[in-house]
Amino acid sequence: MNQSLRDQLKQWEKQHKEMIREGRQKNRKRNSERLSEIEINYLMGVNMPTYKRGKGGAWRNVR
Repeated sequence: MNQSLRDQLKQWEKQHKEMIREGRQKNRKRNSERLSEIEINYLMGVNMPTYKRGKGGAWRNVR
């Protein structure tokens, strides 16, 4: 008879423990880049001028 999916998964994990550990270690290296609050605001365009359509189709600075 076929094994249940849970039993198959446990068996696969036992055979591939080293691969699982390596994958977890690779994912930890992602958080190396740290941005300051000023850099994040610049990337989001917080201090960029905002324009709005005006009468006659002209663009006006809202701020």
